[in-house]
Amino acid sequence: MLKCIWSVSSTRALGSVACSSLSSLLQPHAVEVTQIRGRKRALKATLTKAQKLERRLKREEREAARKQYTFMERIKIRRMKNLLSPSQQYPGRYEAEKETELSGRPATNVYIRNMLKTQFLTVSEALAKHRDLQHPMIYNNPNAPIRMRLELNMTTEKTTKMMSNSDEIVPVPFPFKHNEKRTILAFTNDPAMQEAVVEWGAEMAVGQDVVKKILKGHFRTEDYDFCVAHSDMAHAILPLRGVLRTRFPTKFNGGLGDDLKEIIERFRSGVKLAIKSDVVYPIWGLTDCVVGRLSMADEEIEANVETIIKAACSHRNPALGPFINRAVLMTIPGKEFYPIDVNKWLPEPTEEEIERVEKRKTKKAAKKVVERKPSEEDEEGEKKPTAETAEEDDEDDDDRRKSVTA
Repeated sequence: MLKCIWSVSSTRALGSVACSSLSSLLQPHAVEVTQIRGRKRALKATLTKAQKLERRLKREEREAARKQYTFMERIKIRRMKNLLSPSQQYPGRYEAEKETELSGRPATNVYIRNMLKTQFLTVSEALAKHRDLQHPMIYNNPNAPIRMRLELNMTTEKTTKMMSNSDEIVPVPFPFKHNEKRTILAFTNDPAMQEAVVEWGAEMAVGQDVVKKILKGHFRTEDYDFCVAHSDMAHAILPLRGVLRTRFPTKFNGGLGDDLKEIIERFRSGVKLAIKSDVVYPIWGLTDCVVGRLSMADEEIEANVETIIKAACSHRNPALGPFINRAVLMTIPGKEFYPIDVNKWLPEPTEEEIERVEKRKTKKAAKKVVERKPSEEDEEGEKKPTAETAEEDDEDDDDRRKSVTA
């Protein structure tokens, strides 16, 4: 009996709840609708000549930055920004400021590298350590190629401008077998010379008649790594400067001359030196090149290292500071590295060069100060009213009122 009474009361309660919810739905409700509009756009104001010039310069800068890299290079840059920069990747970049509190020389011949300052060795000491690692009982590669990694400073006199990338072939005093296939395109008008050039190691030799075909796109030059030319073709190949770009033969890069046999041999046996800036930190740069093999004598490898370092330092003014941050010797393959001391081969700036750089910097700083002054005056705008100017304004108002009443 009690159970039945409870069920009846419960059903009554549920029915009352349902009726109240239905009555609330059927009753009318007042809804307020507010419309939120966006801000009114300002009318298009006319631009002055200075503003138009500023916009055009900014547009040209963006266009130049876009054309600096290809589509695939930009994709690689985006990927690299998510990772470490090339300079920070193994073995990392040397920063002397972080090693000020570390001790200098190790007390024993066994030590932890990260607990001491960077130990700079001579070329002979670094080669001896690499030869111990390439022992037949360890890595067993006594003729391994030796790779030199240079960490560079890409700054220039202008704080906003960095050094550009460059590729060149450096002739070394002791050539070696580098196992690189280098295709060379030679320009010469002499038919006999064209046949001889192919025998000397060039992939193909062409004359003046092919220049027009290259400009029209009927002859592909992208298939060749380097281009050399005889002196008699110096004027004929000038239109190809925009097509060949860094491969354009000049006396500076050693691709233009009278002795094509020597030039081709230099490009075949020389060391390829490619200076590249860091895409994440443009003030840093890197270059990797093969300087010899472990089977060579220490004096021969040291002479090659000296030649390459002097060729790399020629790209920057020594008065701006040291161009090479650190030089490291490594083997291919292998991850072991040994920093070497290259200070004796770095160029020393003269007092005149240092004075010239300082004068240029002071001139630029003075120009910036002069440019800032008129801009500050424009920002100030109208002068603040003083007591004298207020009295003059009151007198002018009184005169106007008298003239109106008269």
